[in-house]
Amino acid sequence: MRGGVALLLWLALGVAVWNGFFDLYVSRGAREYGQLRVEFELGRGPDPDMTGVLVNAQRDGVRAATLWAALVTGAGLATFYWARRSKP
Repeated sequence: MRGGVALLLWLALGVAVWNGFFDLYVSRGAREYGQLRVEFELGRGPDPDMTGVLVNAQRDGVRAATLWAALVTGAGLATFYWARRSKP
């Protein structure tokens, strides 16, 4: 019973890590668009494309979030199984 709960907690942690990293990257993309827009209005750069900036942020967010969630969840699950195997 406790093993199943531990597995669910590791999976929930993986989901939380994924959501956190994805949100971080999308937030950075929105901030980047705002900065590019202000630079354009000041005459210091080209007119930014909101869709392009946010699509890039989402793509990068999915990649980074998946990598970190897989590492955290994989390490937790490996530790869980290693601990269960080492018990007599």
